[in-house]
Amino acid sequence: MQPSELRSLWERRRATLRRLIEGIPEGHEAICAAPGAMPLVDHALHILSSEKTAVDALTVTPGQWQWETGIDSKHYPTQEAALKVLEEQTARTAEYFANLTPEKMVETIKLPWGEEPTVEAFWVGWLTHDAHHCGSMIATMRAGGIEPPGVWG
Repeated sequence: MQPSELRSLWERRRATLRRLIEGIPEGHEAICAAPGAMPLVDHALHILSSEKTAVDALTVTPGQWQWETGIDSKHYPTQEAALKVLEEQTARTAEYFANLTPEKMVETIKLPWGEEPTVEAFWVGWLTHDAHHCGSMIATMRAGGIEPPGVWG
């Protein structure tokens, strides 16, 4: 896979996340699909926070996976705030992908849980993580009586 192909896949996932955040009605950010489940806006913020951690670990602080990013519902409790941090993180990750080369794609990275995938394999796995939480957002919306925006085509 070429870096441009990977970036294109990420851009499609990002467009889905953006539509889902835009589909959260004001005042419904904290709804949950069931007691104890992750609140709606937290799914989106978790995607963005984890992505910030990954991009930082691959660029700013190589090999250091800092999970406490401040991208959480304490700091971004509303749909508007979530969209703001989405735009900020989108710009940071887009810059990362703009600088990704075929040589960097085949480098291995050490993940905190011991795996050592290539950069390409890491991002493919990341896209699965992103899709999982977007699917959970759709389920949470439906459980909360919200019609989710069309995201699948």
